[in-house]
Amino acid sequence: SSFVHQTYTRVWANNLKVPIISVDYGKAPEYPFPNGLYDCFEGYSGFYSTTSKFLILAKKIILVGDSAGGNLVAALTSMLIMKKLRVPDGIVLVYPALNLNYHNYTPSLLTSLNDMILPHTFLKICLESYLRD
Repeated sequence: SSFVHQTYTRVWANNLKVPIISVDYGKAPEYPFPNGLYDCFEGYSGFYSTTSKFLILAKKIILVGDSAGGNLVAALTSMLIMKKLRVPDGIVLVYPALNLNYHNYTPSLLTSLNDMILPHTFLKICLESYLRD
């Protein structure tokens, strides 16, 4: 949730003197993909369409997401491009979950098989919960 990230987003907002908008999107397993993506799209388009109403001129928009949030930033950017809408000026993906095909064995997937902190079995459960089908 956005509450978890407030420890640093507040510092960013104060130091950079810019507004930071955080979207609490529906999370799996209750809300599998693409529900979170639609929540992010609504948040983005809602913010962008009302910036002048609040006298905030969005000169630059930077999207930041970690893990599944990184996946959503990438997917949202792709969605904005396809819909020919205002795309962000930059994106920051922090350890994004981009390869959602657990039948495709990549070097990073093979490395995760021996990970003591975040084992492959747990990642597979998360992936199945996130995608459902």
